[in-house]
Amino acid sequence: MAKSTRNGELRAPELAYRWLRQKIVEVPRGDSLFLTENEIAESSGLSRTPVREALLRLEAEGFINRIPNKGAYIPAVTDRDIAAIMQVRMMIEDWSVRRVAEAGGALVDDLSEIITRQAAEDDATAFIDLDLAFHTAIISAAQNPILTDFYRSLRDRQMRMGIRIVTADHERRSRVVAEHRAIVDAIALGDPDLAGQAVRHHLDSTLASMTDNQ
Repeated sequence: MAKSTRNGELRAPELAYRWLRQKIVEVPRGDSLFLTENEIAESSGLSRTPVREALLRLEAEGFINRIPNKGAYIPAVTDRDIAAIMQVRMMIEDWSVRRVAEAGGALVDDLSEIITRQAAEDDATAFIDLDLAFHTAIISAAQNPILTDFYRSLRDRQMRMGIRIVTADHERRSRVVAEHRAIVDAIALGDPDLAGQAVRHHLDSTLASMTDNQ
């Protein structure tokens, strides 16, 4: 499926897809939602044909359960979903941060700049965007493009989980910033074991926060 026209404007199926992805992110992780094709078309300003194409794509990616000619069911994110995603993150991020620490501290300035922006950010969605940018930067620096692409595919699921935490628990934001700084300090020292320990602590803390703020 082509995603853009020659003049760079997004085509209707891509617009519908992006509109729906944002809608999914905005649904609280413990909630479910059903949207009819007519509701989606009316709210997005698009016709039902591109909406159907977008629904097929989102169904293939596992974000929705499509009901043909009716609409889409956005399921709640369960504790089992959270545990599975965090387990995958633990494996990817522990390996990646060790590689980055072994390679030296070239990434430290970029990560520190993200942390500074996070510390000053009040908006929950923007805060989680920066959180994902921080972790993605580490994974990208490990120079395994397959892992990087896979991690990015988890973005919207992580957004949906993370927004709930930082909205319900404002103190979690300051803890995230402190945990990120500990990761950067370990990378700066070139200590892969310490970096791995810092990442594991951060992800364990994140999982505990998700469990506490259901």
